[in-house]
Amino acid sequence: MTNEHIKEMLLELEKTDIDFTVTMTGKESKKVNGLYKPTTHEILIHNMNFKNDNQLMYTAIHEYTHHLINVRNEKNGISSQKDLL
Repeated sequence: MTNEHIKEMLLELEKTDIDFTVTMTGKESKKVNGLYKPTTHEILIHNMNFKNDNQLMYTAIHEYTHHLINVRNEKNGISSQKDLL
């Protein structure tokens, strides 16, 4: 699974007006599986945390939800909060 493939699958769930990036870090993290950076619209996924693509996509969807909420907040004039973990 590639970064672009993950992004395409997320966009099939819901389109967004503000572009975003997906990056698999190639790392393992004991603290988080992924994170969203609202100021740069980046989804980072610690892909070494997962045993299969379903687990990875679960985290990608979770982080994409942060993006969708951030986009709605920006449209409503609510400023982005600091980067969410």
